[in-house]
Amino acid sequence: MKSDILLIEYMKKEYAILKKLIEKSNNILLLSHKGPDFDAFASCLILKNFINTFYPKKNVVFKSRQSPTQKLPFMDQITISQGLNTENEDLVIIMDAGGWDICVQKEDTIQLTSAKIAVVDHHQTKGLNADVVINDKMSSTTEQILDFCMSIKGKQYVITPDISTLGQIGIVYDTGRFAYDNTTPQTYELMAKLRRVYPLDLEEFEYKSSKFPQETLLPIKVYIQNIQIVGDMAYTYINKSDINNLKLSKIGINAAQRFVRDSIIRYIQGVHWGFIVKPSFRIENEWIVSLRSSKGYQDVAIIAEGLNGGGHQDASASKVTANDGDQAVKIVLDSIEKLSKGVTSSSQNTPSPTQQPST
Repeated sequence: MKSDILLIEYMKKEYAILKKLIEKSNNILLLSHKGPDFDAFASCLILKNFINTFYPKKNVVFKSRQSPTQKLPFMDQITISQGLNTENEDLVIIMDAGGWDICVQKEDTIQLTSAKIAVVDHHQTKGLNADVVINDKMSSTTEQILDFCMSIKGKQYVITPDISTLGQIGIVYDTGRFAYDNTTPQTYELMAKLRRVYPLDLEEFEYKSSKFPQETLLPIKVYIQNIQIVGDMAYTYINKSDINNLKLSKIGINAAQRFVRDSIIRYIQGVHWGFIVKPSFRIENEWIVSLRSSKGYQDVAIIAEGLNGGGHQDASASKVTANDGDQAVKIVLDSIEKLSKGVTSSSQNTPSPTQQPST
């Protein structure tokens, strides 16, 4: 008992608050952003396992609209739900997301809950009326939640092979295998601790997580054909006519968007940043804009924020309303034009959308 009191005394204030919220709650709901990535899945599953282990009388539910694309430990504990509505929750913990807008859809009601709200994130958190926000700008939400678990229970918290696997997957995914500047000495130290428990085959994980279905090939072709280059910026899009005439699938378009976004846009000679547009498939005439930049070259978060989105300096996103993909591009280019004087770049080259684009 005395050791627990001492632990709380030296514990981070936010960690102590979340610990008390968990202890006082009976029905706990874990949520993450729409289209959860491996960091979202890993952090939620690690926290669910933590609560199930140390507070077995609590009812903990992790809801997601989709399953992971690879087999993960404890993934059978994910409750797949297309609607996120208020029920009997008295605590909602939002993981890897700083606001309701990237967690819920128009028809959801969970954002109206009267339950306590906790946020665990590593992105820039938005104005969310939460009872506690835990965000030390770590490499990933997975690193943040593991730090929480280890701080709360100390040596009582045993990192099992399953927890080690989840931890490594979440960290590797959100650091780009330690290539991003969100990687810190603390990240390496935690990774070493995890790998001493279980040496995950990182090459196999990356290989499997990079695969895409065959229906991705045709939308990739469309995206490449539509690439436009303006100075050091490139952008591309897909139109409704492309989708209808070629009978492109949602799965294929989403996978193609990820591939072109991450493996083509910034890898064209002379191009250092850009964006790609795709339909949201949730709301009519809603388009997702994903912005990417080479490290330290262009602060795309400023552009995303100008479109009511957000994210990191080198990787951000937003939503726009437009009748078609090319019209969504025009909205983005107009916003860039307005923000051009405020957008910073290491080369001081601010793009001008009025320049003649080249393919």
